Amino acid sequence: MTTTRQYVVGPEEDLILGNKFRKNSIVFGVIGLFVFGVVFGVMAFTTARKAEAYGVEATAGKVLGIVGFVLGLLFSIAYLLIR
Repeated sequence: MTTTRQYVVGPEEDLILGNKFRKNSIVFGVIGLFVFGVVFGVMAFTTARKAEAYGVEATAGKVLGIVGFVLGLLFSIAYLLIR
């Protein structure tokens, strides 16, 4: 059984990719709030920028990325000072 696959070409493809990047940036940002904030914060921010390059607003991903990065950095510094 063979199936044919239709590919979207043009502005619709940009919108689909942008929405995927936006969702991924939000997921990375939420994960970054709880674990490995420095790593996932950067991933959320860069993925949100990719979404915006495709014309999709990704403000939530950027904000979550920045907050996750800052909190992760603060917790890392606090851990090193307490130790």
